[in-house]
Amino acid sequence: MSTWHAITATFLVGASAAGCSTSSDDTSGTTGRAVTLETHLGIRGDLTQPKANALGWEVALSRAYLSVGALYYYSGDPVLALDGTPRHEPANAWAWLAGLLEKPAWAHPGHYIEGAAMGQMLEPATVDLLAGSLDLADGNGVTGAVNSAKFTWQSPPRGELASRLDGHVVLTEGTATLGNTAIHFLAQADVDEVHDGNDQAEVAGCAFGSKPGDVGVEVDDDGTVTLTLDPRVWFEQVDFAYVAPDAADAPEPDADGVVDIAGTLAWQGFIRGVKKGTAYEFSYTK
Repeated sequence: MSTWHAITATFLVGASAAGCSTSSDDTSGTTGRAVTLETHLGIRGDLTQPKANALGWEVALSRAYLSVGALYYYSGDPVLALDGTPRHEPANAWAWLAGLLEKPAWAHPGHYIEGAAMGQMLEPATVDLLAGSLDLADGNGVTGAVNSAKFTWQSPPRGELASRLDGHVVLTEGTATLGNTAIHFLAQADVDEVHDGNDQAEVAGCAFGSKPGDVGVEVDDDGTVTLTLDPRVWFEQVDFAYVAPDAADAPEPDADGVVDIAGTLAWQGFIRGVKKGTAYEFSYTK
């Protein structure tokens, strides 16, 4: 038994002996029970194949690495589903008091409200996005309704592939083509460049459901949390015309003909895309 589960079991035994329910609206005792959550990472689509973005540039990647930090799961609605009231709000004060889960931070009205902390995966990794799906470290959580999640970046990167990022949290290289113009580009991001509006290196309020694209799922047993990444979202609003050879102030390619788009208007579009919650979707299956 893991330390987390041992602590949870001890706490639940104490609560049971005292005649306490684990939830104000669930007398069955199933809400708030400790569960193990395996973690799987999936990639949407074949990133090596050209695909047009919203501006008509066909983007194909030849290198793509991402530094993945801790992942957190919450009861509050995701950003795209906000209606002013969280979808579910199970009573998990016992978990916060026991130190099993991080207590949620409440946002200002109109912003993402995390609600109750329902689970987490805390071991960082560096991921090769062109290598396909893979398993990350196991996480833990409590049973109950989960509607949203938080993705974080780890800086400095950690894991066997950390050196591939050269200190960045995102590194991509590929080719963007429009008509007769083809640009071999390098697009990278440092941790301070991906901070959100609260100056945190995270994407908060991502959707969490029974499958990617859905919102809301009941975690009622051990299972698997899948983080589905869609790096195409990162490039959706990138206008590579700003780094084309005939563009004013276009960066000079290196000896291998690669154009580093850092600091350009094209790069600003890339950074905005990297921060979009639609690129990071979470789901739970038993």
